[in-house]
Amino acid sequence: MLSDCCLQQYIQSEADIQTTQKLKQTFEEYELDYTEEECRTSQVKRILRKIWLTLEEPSSSKIAKVFNYIFLAIVIVSMVTFVLGAHPSFREEKLPYTHLLMIIAYKDIRFFKELNLQNPKEVMLGTSLPNEALRYSEMFTSIFFTFELIFHFISCPRRSKYFRSPLNIIDLLLVVAMWTTFILEQDLEFLVNHYELVQFYLVIKSLLILRLFRVFRLMKVYSGLRIMMMSIRASIRDLLLLTLTFLITSLFFASFIYYAEFYVVDTFSDIFIGIWWSVITMTTVGYGDMFPKSTFGYIVGGACAFSGMLILAMPVAILATNFSNLYNKNILRQMKKSFIDRKSKSVDKLQLSRVSPTNIGEKQPVKVKCNW
Repeated sequence: MLSDCCLQQYIQSEADIQTTQKLKQTFEEYELDYTEEECRTSQVKRILRKIWLTLEEPSSSKIAKVFNYIFLAIVIVSMVTFVLGAHPSFREEKLPYTHLLMIIAYKDIRFFKELNLQNPKEVMLGTSLPNEALRYSEMFTSIFFTFELIFHFISCPRRSKYFRSPLNIIDLLLVVAMWTTFILEQDLEFLVNHYELVQFYLVIKSLLILRLFRVFRLMKVYSGLRIMMMSIRASIRDLLLLTLTFLITSLFFASFIYYAEFYVVDTFSDIFIGIWWSVITMTTVGYGDMFPKSTFGYIVGGACAFSGMLILAMPVAILATNFSNLYNKNILRQMKKSFIDRKSKSVDKLQLSRVSPTNIGEKQPVKVKCNW
């Protein structure tokens, strides 16, 4: 029964309300704290609350801010250590190359028997370890993150809800992975004598890259990071539709390029190679490892590149719109929260000013007159 102009306003207001509720739910989903009753009746709870706020809320105190900066600095150090540990210049040789050749020739060790001497990464893994400085740095970061996880969990107001946060789950996986790799690296000979253990070591070692996700703790300080994640989550249905369209289109052009280049000897031996080529072409990467050489192949390649630009341009607008909407609503939410905090502080100061030495400890009703 509404006209189009009023209906548009109504739908927009409903969408704004839903966005505001989603923001409130997201920002309060993992925010845990002790109740006033718990802090009033227990000294231990008060201490645990201070530890929890220091570790969880960077804006709660100056100590929390300092710890937050220290935490981020150690995260950066751990990432640099991880990257340098895979570079030959920062590794110490534990097994000389001549001894490696002797082991391959005279000992029946599966790891060395299957070692490809033409692959420097495999040789480096079997003969060297990160240098002493990197090992000490890795040990320090492992100890720091272990104690941080323990105190974080112990001081959590609701321990049953602690691992509902994906970041906390990643922290636990990282601590387990760091200590597992550290223990395995202590005995390189034992490690290489068990081929399955080497494969397990490589899997666990690759999990250490998850330490990059620790940077997302900045979401507590910079809400824009969380807004970015919410924008992707809000656009997930459109992104899935894009993925499906992209896969169908890539298969379409892969089939076309295969038959367009059918009489060319050294290109597109099968449709799977064509799928790789169409994905690289549609994303405008263009490695150049595979390209058409016939006239019909050029036509298909041009159509593939043009279609890729059209398909990839559509979700950008959707993501930008969702991000802008959530970002603007979050600014209003933060302004409202700041306003409420200032008001509550002014009320607390007024209450303290009305407490006389004779009635300290008694609950006195306070009426506050608000002129604005």
